[in-house]
Amino acid sequence: MKIMIVDDEQLMRQGIIKKIEMSGLPVTIIAEVGDGLKALRMLHEVMPDIVITDIRMPHMDGLEFLREAFQLFPELQFIVISGFGEFEYAQKAIQYGVMDYLLKPVDKAELKESLIRIMDKIEKRIQHSSLGERFKHLQNRNEESLREQMLSKFIQYGANNEQSSALRDEWLHTIKLSCSNFVAVVFVLDSFKLPHLSFRKQDEKLLWFAVQNIISIVLEATGRAGVLFRHAMLENELVYVLGGESPIKANDLHRELEEILGGIKLHLKLGATIGCGTSVNQMDNIQQSYQQAKLALRNTIIHGSGRVYLTDKEHVRDGLHSVISREDEALLLGCLSECNVGAIAHWIEQRVERFAASEQFLFTHLESFCVEFHLLLRKYLLTQTSIPEWIIGDLDDTLTWLHGLKNWREISAQLIEIVENIIGHLYKLRHSSEYSLIDDVKLYIEHSLHEPLNLQMIAKQFFFNPSYFSRRFKEWFGESLVNYLTAARIHKSEQLLEDPKLKIQQVAELVGFNDAAYFSSVFRKSTGLTPNQFRISAASANKSLSES
Repeated sequence: MKIMIVDDEQLMRQGIIKKIEMSGLPVTIIAEVGDGLKALRMLHEVMPDIVITDIRMPHMDGLEFLREAFQLFPELQFIVISGFGEFEYAQKAIQYGVMDYLLKPVDKAELKESLIRIMDKIEKRIQHSSLGERFKHLQNRNEESLREQMLSKFIQYGANNEQSSALRDEWLHTIKLSCSNFVAVVFVLDSFKLPHLSFRKQDEKLLWFAVQNIISIVLEATGRAGVLFRHAMLENELVYVLGGESPIKANDLHRELEEILGGIKLHLKLGATIGCGTSVNQMDNIQQSYQQAKLALRNTIIHGSGRVYLTDKEHVRDGLHSVISREDEALLLGCLSECNVGAIAHWIEQRVERFAASEQFLFTHLESFCVEFHLLLRKYLLTQTSIPEWIIGDLDDTLTWLHGLKNWREISAQLIEIVENIIGHLYKLRHSSEYSLIDDVKLYIEHSLHEPLNLQMIAKQFFFNPSYFSRRFKEWFGESLVNYLTAARIHKSEQLLEDPKLKIQQVAELVGFNDAAYFSSVFRKSTGLTPNQFRISAASANKSLSES
């Protein structure tokens, strides 16, 4: 704590200083002044926490000094010293907020008590202020988080009901009113680990702020309006909603975004990829531009990260391109009829390699290729079976898989696996006079209960599409796969328990449980009896039957 002493008598000032030093309190005398006027001027320079002042002084007395000082520094704490009989001064001092009043000569113990009381008051104020600042900081963080969630939902789902409240965001609303063209730009930062450069483990927010700062500096320098925020659900993604009075030229924007990539790499030693949608003429339609930007980012699986991907306006207008010719279709249908997996696999690998080698080839072309290939397979399967979806899944299954790809090299293997499933399934159909999928699946499960069965294993055995099989299992069997397997295992274990030669552990392993204790728990939950109790009950029932 810093103390200033104001008294026109030097001996009095020295006496007070000595008594303070003898108190042993953690305080520092930073100034001693002979009158109130000088003390008032010095307050700005030394910024004391506590002022000890006399009442009677030349030029400006203590009361006037108190009044002026309180106006300048409302939180400054005072101890007033006066002679016996000057109670009217004390009353005025109390009106100014002074709570500590000492009579001359100043008693050492009283001075120490007064200082302790004031220091405690200051400490409590500081703590309260600190808590207030922390609360304010948390409140601001909470408000920013809510804002990010609101803007993220708006950019993701559009201006419908709840999301329309995003348009009341101050900056977004300003852009909507002042601009007539809007573009969504998506920045995806490569994964990084902290510490990184001068950023410590706890500095993740600071690093993201640095990235946002680089983006803002470049794009705001163009004079265009914009709102930048971090996606609340996709935390490695930043979204910039850019506004302009006229359509933004692709070449100019590409150059600016390349500058941002260079700045992130130069200053932060990090990689990033940028996707940009096409311009829309209403803020309410910015979701379209955002979805195009996200689709443009999918080009990373073909051409890699660390680049700027702009949406091709011509491609957006024309829609999906036809990439499988009639000649290709005839070739593939013929190979399917002949069950020639090798020829189809060669065609797929050759075509995908050719796509990936072309700089003009985009993810949207790849999407067209996979969609057309799926439809061609479905067309053929409808001539062979009434359940093509069981084998190749729905079109949505294909699109979900495609949009989850990390690298274009996964495509050939997946498409070839689908073709192998088709050929395997057709082989079963052609070599079984009374082929029943349901009966075969039930039989397979019954004979495989000792194995760690799961949905993928069963789908592979019957050449099913796993995603479609998962969705349809309950509809087909009347219950979920987990419940069906559990019921089958319990039923099988009941039959095995009737054999007294088999130990509980052996029974457990024969129905797919490695742990006898866990098996007993599941069995009891299902039947109400432990395996031993069931065995005893079954033996007793069998004995009664034999005797009768």
